[in-house]
Amino acid sequence: MVRLFVLFILLQSKIVTLKVASFASQLSPEIVLIDVRTHEEFLAGHIEGAINIDVTAADFASIINQFPKKGPVYIYCRSGKRSTRAANQMKTMNFKKIVELEGGYLAWKKRNSISQ
Repeated sequence: MVRLFVLFILLQSKIVTLKVASFASQLSPEIVLIDVRTHEEFLAGHIEGAINIDVTAADFASIINQFPKKGPVYIYCRSGKRSTRAANQMKTMNFKKIVELEGGYLAWKKRNSISQ
């Protein structure tokens, strides 16, 4: 019984929120990085390598559902509110590890002094 409970816990989805430095250190070309802001916001500036999927779009769930659910998926928005919404939705869709950027793109820009 205890083993089943431990297995159940291990199989549960996990949402992790990381500060900019930790988030940035984990990014690589192999990582799935999703910007959940609007297309206009994305065009105004984004983290290199990010894919834009608007969490407020009607087809968000069907698009996001096409990504691998086992590996980590890194997400961010402008300030952290929409990425939390996206992470919670992804958790219900059985994504196993969702990594959010604390403070969103605003924190990224501030920390990295970029002007994309």
